[in-house]
Amino acid sequence: MFPPRGGVFHPSTLSNKCDRAVWLIYHEKMINTPLEPALNRIFQAGNSLEKRVEVWFSKVGILLGREVPVRFDSPPISGRIDFIIRHQDLGTIPVELKSINTAGFGKLHRPKPEHELQLQMYLNMGNYAQGTVLYENKNDQKIKSYIIQRDYKQWDAILNRCFKIQEM
Repeated sequence: MFPPRGGVFHPSTLSNKCDRAVWLIYHEKMINTPLEPALNRIFQAGNSLEKRVEVWFSKVGILLGREVPVRFDSPPISGRIDFIIRHQDLGTIPVELKSINTAGFGKLHRPKPEHELQLQMYLNMGNYAQGTVLYENKNDQKIKSYIIQRDYKQWDAILNRCFKIQEM
């Protein structure tokens, strides 16, 4: 598995609670490791889900963008929003898509913290008031979606963490 390029923070990396791991990735010190076959299949299933959802959003005429790049200069943060859609009530919003097994799906009453953190970065970098984390159950394709409001305090905490990791 190849870590993301260094010198830039990535939303998926920053969702890792371990500052040491984030530091290693940021400074290109993370060792490349082979991707286990089971984990590779999980990533492939996620890619398949993204393609299916893209078709759904297109067919209902709400898809505005796919893999939309967002950047922030200081600290350097770069990511890609899974989807931008036109929501009938909320207007233009980003969608963070996740797949989850039945056990995890049943426990969801709000987004997992790491997924909310990713969406929070996209909301702030893309200047969106709200967005959604959309979950699909891998076992039966049931869906849950959670609307998240942009939170400036959480964004400040993310930026402060980045600056702290840069200085380590």
